[in-house]
Amino acid sequence: MLLERFEWICSQSADSAKFMYENGLMEGYVPEEGIKSALKHGTLGVGQIGLAETLQILIGCDHTTEKGMELAKRIEKLFYDRCKEFKEEYKLNFGTYFSPAENLCYTSMQKFKDKYGVIKNVSDKDFFTNSIHVPVWTKMTPMQKIDIESQLTGYSSAGCITYIELGGSVKNNIDALETIVNYAMDKDVPYFAINIPNDMCTKCGYTDDIGDKCPICGSTEIRRLRRVTGYLTGDYKTAFNKGKQQEVEMRVRHQKF
Repeated sequence: MLLERFEWICSQSADSAKFMYENGLMEGYVPEEGIKSALKHGTLGVGQIGLAETLQILIGCDHTTEKGMELAKRIEKLFYDRCKEFKEEYKLNFGTYFSPAENLCYTSMQKFKDKYGVIKNVSDKDFFTNSIHVPVWTKMTPMQKIDIESQLTGYSSAGCITYIELGGSVKNNIDALETIVNYAMDKDVPYFAINIPNDMCTKCGYTDDIGDKCPICGSTEIRRLRRVTGYLTGDYKTAFNKGKQQEVEMRVRHQKF
């Protein structure tokens, strides 16, 4: 599928990506070799979601356990090695992409349920867990989550993200933020994020981590900005599908329990 897509992209005219051509965003073009000489430097990503659910199906626990992590590493090495073989065979940048799966996390779960029904700890919700992430409902500290996911991020050669969830009050503790970021760097996490809720009362404009109603004017018309899939967008209750909405609502704050 990736090779077919690559060939199709290479067959397009310059007008299909005018901005890229005019601004030199793809380096390496050799006239006698054609447009493939530039496009071959891009990534052919094999996306992956649902490691936690896969482990539950196979051995009845996820990678927050020693047994689960052992199998998780074997699975991820298979992906990594296979993409490396493709890369050497085709001379193209194949790699495993730990995907956020904005829509697929929900649509694939619906298809799974239609075929296999509801299975505890696997399909008893509306979404598959992102990539190799710890399930969002698992209670643990920031360092514990980093410790677990950092063992697997190295198997992704096409991109990944590790994030933690904190409350809005952390804005008053910059030293804690710095400690967490430095810890992730020490663990060689390539892309690290800290999720902090950003709510705004649409009546009076008050912004903070807001509960059911605004503490200033009492309004319940709150816009809730969240990092849902690696970037910030509008209110998650309207900008994302049912699966992603449920995932956000099931997230726990990573703090000391």
